[in-house]
Parts: sequence; C-alpha cells; structure tokens
Amino acid sequence: MTSCRAAGILLACATAATAGQPRDLPSLGRALDEAVRCYDVAAATTVLSEARVARSSSDSPQLTAIHARAALAVAELLRIELEGLAPGEGEQRRLLGLRIDAAAEDGLQVLDGLAETSEVQRTRADLIATMIRSDFRAKKYEQSFRAAVDRALGLDADNARAWVSSAKPYLFAEPEHGGDVAEALRRLGRALELDPRLESARLLRAVAYDKSGDPAAAERDWQAALRANPECRPARDRLHVTP
Repeated sequence: MTSCRAAGILLACATAATAGQPRDLPSLGRALDEAVRCYDVAAATTVLSEARVARSSSDSPQLTAIHARAALAVAELLRIELEGLAPGEGEQRRLLGLRIDAAAEDGLQVLDGLAETSEVQRTRADLIATMIRSDFRAKKYEQSFRAAVDRALGLDADNARAWVSSAKPYLFAEPEHGGDVAEALRRLGRALELDPRLESARLLRAVAYDKSGDPAAAERDWQAALRANPECRPARDRLHVTP
C-alpha cells in the first residue's frame, strides 16, 4: 500500500506536471479517495477547489457528486482537527468552525443539483452532522439530519454508510436527549454486516464499546481499523502508533 507521504509526493509531481490543466473525473476521484484514506485535509481541499472550478465551466452529475464528496471530506477532516483542540483554544476552534461550516454549506448547496438517491441523502445527513457542535446547533439541525438519514435508509435499507450516520445521535447524545449506546452498537453492527471494511463504522463502534464499558472490544476494533488502513489517524492516535 502506498504511504501517504509517497502519495503526497506523487500528487505534487502530477499537479506540477499538469499545471493549468484540469484533472479528469477519474483522477479527481482517485485523489479524493487517497486524501480520505490518509486523513489529508489539504489534499481534500485541493480536490474541492478543482471540482468547484471545473463545475463553473462544464458541469455533470459525476462532477457534482465529486464536489459534494470533497466538501464532506474537508468538513469531516476539519472536524477531527477541531475535536483534537483543547477547550481553551477558543479562537482556533472558532476559525476551524467557520471553515467546517463553509465546506458543509458548499456541499449542501451542490447536492440540490443531484437526483435523489440513498447516497445523496446520506451525504446530506453527514454534511449537516459536521455543523452540529453545541446543544443549540443540535436543536437547529437535528430535524434535517434525521429526515435525511430516514430518507437514505428508506431509499436503500442496505446502505451501510447510512446506518453509520443513523448511529451518531444515539452514540453522541446524552441519555436524556435520546442517547443510547446499545442502539448505536446495533446500528454500527448492521453497517459492518453490510460492509465489513467500512472504516467509519469500525471507528465509531470502537468509541461505542468504550462508552459501554467494554475496552477489550474497543481495542479489537481500533486494531482492526489500523490493520485495514495503516494511515487511519484516529486509530493511530488512540493506539499511540507513531508515523
């Protein structure tokens, strides 16, 4: 498997070699997949910028989908950075929050140009989820989030990523606000039944096992995520694996 450092060098070389020449759809898709695998927000941001520019002159459903996916990748990767900041780093948290919201709103806007599918609705739900960072925001966005998740699963009950999305409120909300770790585990288990290699399901299930008081099961999922993707940043951080 190509290391993220080597992939970054290859990407830089390819970008330099094709300066001024837009990448085609397959190349953009591969670059986005690699950015997500490596948790590389800079690379994901580059794809987002390229997709935005490309759509200004020649749009297509495939390019629009890449634009939305890149916006979600940027928002989610920035959200990971935000969650790693100490509570006292208020100004940095505020600036990251603005960047998250800008990426999420960009993605939500372009989704309106796509035909409705389960994956479009799942992407909508996850974009909304990145903007929920407080009780106030939870109330503001919760209805839209739940509607998108329900619609995604209604369109395709076997959409593993939508099952992951549906687990988030149960995992992260307080019990008095609907939190239910056992239900989160059930939904994440269903996601992994449908797609045993789905990294997001594995990582969230590790968190859920931790919250349920089963550190051994959590450890197994952290380890499994790292074996499947040695660049998995949350697993590396949790298991204290150095680059």
